[in-house]
Amino acid sequence: MLDPEAKHAIREALWRGFDSVRGVADVGEVRDHLLALLVLKYASDHTADNANYAVALDADAGSLTPFERLLDAKHMSDIGHRIDRALADLEMQHPLLQDAFQNVRFDSSLLGDPKQRQHLIADLLSCFGLPEFDFRNGARAEAAGFACETLISQAAVAAGKRGAEFFTPPEVSRLIAGLLQPAAGESVGDPCCGSGTLLLTCSAFARARSSGEGCQLFGQEKNGSTWALAKINMFVHEELAAQLAWGDTLKDPRLVAGGQLQRFDVVVSSPPFNVKDWGQEAAAADPYGRYRRGVPPRSTADYAFISHMVETLKPGHGRMAVVVTHGVLFRSGAELQIRRQLLEENLVDAVIALPAKLLPNTSLPIALLVLRKDKGDEQVLFIDASRQFEHGKTQNQLRDEDLAEIEATYAARADVEGYARLVSLEDILQNDCNLNVVRYVEAVEPVYQVDLEALRAERAQLRAELDGLESRFASLIQEVGRG
Repeated sequence: MLDPEAKHAIREALWRGFDSVRGVADVGEVRDHLLALLVLKYASDHTADNANYAVALDADAGSLTPFERLLDAKHMSDIGHRIDRALADLEMQHPLLQDAFQNVRFDSSLLGDPKQRQHLIADLLSCFGLPEFDFRNGARAEAAGFACETLISQAAVAAGKRGAEFFTPPEVSRLIAGLLQPAAGESVGDPCCGSGTLLLTCSAFARARSSGEGCQLFGQEKNGSTWALAKINMFVHEELAAQLAWGDTLKDPRLVAGGQLQRFDVVVSSPPFNVKDWGQEAAAADPYGRYRRGVPPRSTADYAFISHMVETLKPGHGRMAVVVTHGVLFRSGAELQIRRQLLEENLVDAVIALPAKLLPNTSLPIALLVLRKDKGDEQVLFIDASRQFEHGKTQNQLRDEDLAEIEATYAARADVEGYARLVSLEDILQNDCNLNVVRYVEAVEPVYQVDLEALRAERAQLRAELDGLESRFASLIQEVGRG
């Protein structure tokens, strides 16, 4: 476990890299370059004792690892080309990293003119050569994973609104894993996996509660650059068996087997909100039958993603959690039809309202929609967790105690005044299938005990002080008049 001091040291070292980039390019634009150097350093440090991470070594290079050779050559005029070649070699040697560096070119004008580029690359190589990025010790996986997560989160902030599309905040990922409790060996799928944060958190949850065995991870991502980012993230977190597909999940699902959608024990996702061009015109004839409960509207793909996720759940014990905006919980039309069907099939397990401003660069309040194939009752648990959080300047955060309260309430599945309520399916159906949490959980205003006698005494004292001030003021006015 990385201690706070080690984390702080890694953050400080990364900031040196960011400082080198500023003035030449935006951190978000060269995110992949920074991650590529991190991966190359990580793989180089693994070469000596772990064949799974092997990096090609030239016969005449002695005991130097590829990164050390690059560091020694950092002032050479062809250093950009040398790094590009080292990354190509790494891709060839590891299936998971194939095409992961397709958008990364160090021998590129993106990093400035030749002289500027050479100086920048030398600075970045020196940065990743610092002791904070020595991954040869026992904590190397954790250190590399933390460095990767820090780079990704910083890039999400730099990317503005686009950052919310590839990065799920760690505490939201932890909450989802805590609610669904993926077990060792179970399969976990994410149809919009972004940087892979949710998948990794689910596997880490399973590892922590077993002999170290994680989950089988499957993901698909539409954006090629983000897909490459997810592959890198899996690599440094040692999830080498992860299967990540590149493509549009709704228009062209790639996680299929034998002409059918793959089924998973656990399905998680934080899909992009209100996607318009999602393929609605072909949905009625979908070969996988994903929209048998109804075709979502052309204007938003929210229920298209939900419909896809439900159809990829394994029968019997499959469970899922999806991050949604509040409109998903109560909008009418085709979405109401789908929502009604999900309720009538008794799939909806819980709805959890979360605070606003949890996602990067969006102030939208969000909720978690939890569905299960193995429900033991015909009720839905509503939790209003929107008021407990740590305020941030640009982004709010769920604290450990907030996560613990949500998870404990979900596990107990019972009413908590002002916080949670268990509602029958019959009542929800009568409410026109409205799943908005505020309809069922009424906020409780704090009740304060009032000491009336103390208030009367305080009022008498204030009146006496006021009478004294009025008398003094009248005397001063008289004195001024006589002068």
